[in-house]
Amino acid sequence: MPDQELDLDALVQQVQSADKYRQISPEVIRSILLKEIPKNKNLKETIKSTRNKLHQVGSAYQEKAIPYNAWEKELQLLPASLEDPLSLTFLQKALGTHASTRERLPILPRFFVETLRGLSPLYSILDVACGLNPLSIPWMPLAPGFTYTACDIYEDMTGFLDQFFAHFGIDGRARTCDLTRSIPADSFDLALVLKTIPCLEQIDKEAGYRLLTQLNAASMLVSFPAKSLGGKSKGMLQNYERHFLDLTAGQSWKITRFEFPGELAFLVQK
Repeated sequence: MPDQELDLDALVQQVQSADKYRQISPEVIRSILLKEIPKNKNLKETIKSTRNKLHQVGSAYQEKAIPYNAWEKELQLLPASLEDPLSLTFLQKALGTHASTRERLPILPRFFVETLRGLSPLYSILDVACGLNPLSIPWMPLAPGFTYTACDIYEDMTGFLDQFFAHFGIDGRARTCDLTRSIPADSFDLALVLKTIPCLEQIDKEAGYRLLTQLNAASMLVSFPAKSLGGKSKGMLQNYERHFLDLTAGQSWKITRFEFPGELAFLVQK
């Protein structure tokens, strides 16, 4: 009903009234609200629990506001080559502002080379719940003329990524998405599902299984964190490996396991 929709829009605006949730896609907030409303006694509790979910899946990985406006100005002063040392220095600095990609920086020179070695030329890439990972493109073994599609819940992030693609002449596009409600339907050579499943399953316990089975990609690189954001292992590597094997049980996929300091990865070839 229109009145109900109007009320839901008002709740979305209340969630977004806090700075760290302002740039999250309204569709994602609405999706979480619909799950949280039946669980809570009143609207105040609903707003709080919705923000808690958003913290778990997104804002926990961004300790400080990311200065996209300043980055866009800095980007315009850089050479248009991804191989230029100035460009690489900028990208590494930017990757360090997001917890997920900061953890990967020490292994970045080998992570994608080792996990993607031996695959056919990679012309089309999908990066789901991407964070700032598209800035790692210079370290990926991609075919000349590749296309890159990225999606995340943050509108300012996807806007900056489009600026990044344009500046370096990359055939790429970034968009906001709610992976708990819709899986990209296009076909890709490779889907990157990096540290994504634990976050999605904070919202929907079945989201990881749906993502793995519905992604239309010849290969998927799936990874899990081996440590918490606080640096504790807590048996996470063993638990996530067991969970991944449960998610892929019964599939006739070729799976190759890789273990890096801080990250457990699986190359899935469908």
